[in-house]
Amino acid sequence: MTAAHQRPALELVPDPDLTTGTADDHAITGDDWRTTTAIDQYSPEHQLIGSLMWLPADAARPLLDLVPDTAIWRPQTRWALELIRRVVEEGKTPTPPTVLAAGTRHAANDALTPDQPPTAEQHRRLALYLFDAYSQAIAPEAAITSYARDVLEEAYRRAFDTCGIQMQQLASSGADREDLTTRFAAIRDELADLWRRTEAVTKIEVLQP
Repeated sequence: MTAAHQRPALELVPDPDLTTGTADDHAITGDDWRTTTAIDQYSPEHQLIGSLMWLPADAARPLLDLVPDTAIWRPQTRWALELIRRVVEEGKTPTPPTVLAAGTRHAANDALTPDQPPTAEQHRRLALYLFDAYSQAIAPEAAITSYARDVLEEAYRRAFDTCGIQMQQLASSGADREDLTTRFAAIRDELADLWRRTEAVTKIEVLQP
């Protein structure tokens, strides 16, 4: 029996403790928030996050070992992956409520104030995002390795593009040969690491819960 048949449907219940916030916090609400973020529910990143929340910790851990947080492009999605990683590192199953609870304590690593807890509005948006990702996950057990591979392939293409621009800028700025060569070696290692991760993730067999 798949995880989809084992777990009850997730229901988003408003938390009265999260109803406070500044005027700026409440500038975007409900469907307006979904429209603003323009989530593509079929994107590999979104599907990966949703699928991870259907897996037990032991099944999610090998995938998290291969997909770094930096491979995720969208900030909200990257924060979700960071929280899932925290939950799994604690040995807990990354269900949406567990991930959301972690989100009350830990802001995104690239937040303006990463050492401070998220605001009530940020946490509310996270709740909406996790609800969408979990409920929109397609074949989470069967297809999650494909989602992870696609995420890494997209990360490789972005890195290739970004690194190419950096090399052009270094050359245009008159950098000497030693600096150019050092940077080229670092770029080569970065791309090779992403390549190895992409190849490795296709060989993972997801443990059935």
